[in-house]
Amino acid sequence: MKDITFSAVFILILFFTVISDAFDEGSFKTLGIQRLNQEAPYFTVVDSNGKKIGINEYRGKVVILHFWATWCKPCRKEFPLFEKLYQNFKGRGVVFLPVSIDRKANREDVEKTAREFGLSSPPIYMAVEGDVTDKYWTWGIPVTYFLDKKGWITGRVLGPRDWASDSSNKFISSMVEDR
Repeated sequence: MKDITFSAVFILILFFTVISDAFDEGSFKTLGIQRLNQEAPYFTVVDSNGKKIGINEYRGKVVILHFWATWCKPCRKEFPLFEKLYQNFKGRGVVFLPVSIDRKANREDVEKTAREFGLSSPPIYMAVEGDVTDKYWTWGIPVTYFLDKKGWITGRVLGPRDWASDSSNKFISSMVEDR
């Protein structure tokens, strides 16, 4: 009897794992997200008030870590779409970390450019003020990483995407709903 119960539970767990993973795979393919599945390296960023924030402070929330620059033309087109995504998930356990990789621009100029690009709400972070690019950034921008609630990098996107699309909203919703 124990063997039958154990087998039934194992099959149910396997069944639900396959079903939930199938949706994720579809979203990954639709959005062109490279699946990574690795523990997120610890990093810090500095907010506009000068407070140093570590990634561990966001455990239990979905983190969208987005690298961009003031001179990046695709970033200019992408920011209004990020704003829509941000507004859709504001207050729902999603943290947006837009990190500028500009080395010569000051914070005031970067924040002004972000507003001109269409981003009004999330704070802007400067890569030069923390150690995030040592652990995440790759050549070329924009680059976006998705960290799950447990602190794992689920995927990375190289290049711009339509972040206001239904596919993007479904993908982020699935991360928020994941336990």
